Formats: sequence, C-alpha cells, structure tokens
Amino acid sequence: MTFITITFVGLAVLCWGTGSFLDKLILRYLDAGNVFIAKLVATIVIFLPLVLWKLVPFKKAVENGGRISMILVFLSVIFTMSGVYFYLKAMAGGEASSVVPLSSTYPLITFVLVCFFLGESFTTVKLVGTLLVCSGVFFLSK
Repeated sequence: MTFITITFVGLAVLCWGTGSFLDKLILRYLDAGNVFIAKLVATIVIFLPLVLWKLVPFKKAVENGGRISMILVFLSVIFTMSGVYFYLKAMAGGEASSVVPLSSTYPLITFVLVCFFLGESFTTVKLVGTLLVCSGVFFLSK
C-alpha cells in the first residue's frame, strides 16, 4: 500500500470512530429511527450544494456507466443505509464498546464476496488475516 492509501485509511478510521462516538451520544437524546432520519436530512442539506455543482459531470458519468452503474449505486445505498439503521438500533440497545467492534467484522463478508464474485485473489494468508482480525474484534467486544 502507498503512503497516500494508508493516510486515507487512517483518516477514514478517525472519522468513523468519531462518528460512532457521536452516534452513541446522539442516542441519549433521540431514538434510533429518528437519528437515522436526522442523519439522512443532514446528509442532504450538507451535500446538496456538491450534488448541484457536480450534476453535469455526474450525468455524463452515468451515461458512460450505463444502467447497471445506477442499479449498483441504488443497491449499495440500500445495503449501506440498512446497515446504518441496524447499527443504530444495536447502539441504542447495547454498549458502544461492544457494538462498534462487532459491527466492524463486516470485512469478512466483503472478503468472501470479492473473492467469489469479483475474482480477487483468495489466499490462505488473506483468509487467516481476515479471520484473525474478526476474531480479535469479537474478543475485544466481550
């Protein structure tokens, strides 16, 4: 991995970790369903100017990507946002110090899917590494 890639991973982890902390804090004031809706509304308000600014290049990209690109985008949003909702429900009912690590075992699902459907290399080292990370996360949540 390049330094830039590692930097972006670090920034993503920092943002996600802080976001999870804020989610747990918000759940003191709102139930999970209302937090989910509030996050959707905030996302629209915050990113609407960017959408409007990039609308023309976006239309061209969609034309080039074809219908399948939009179907995949919609499926990604459905799965991702469903995960956010289920995560918020879990956070509302459990301790963040357990819920966050357990919900972070999703790389195992990604690993299996990309190997079987996208043809990424399936190696014993990658499998064992993914299982070790997920196992470690599981034990940390106990």
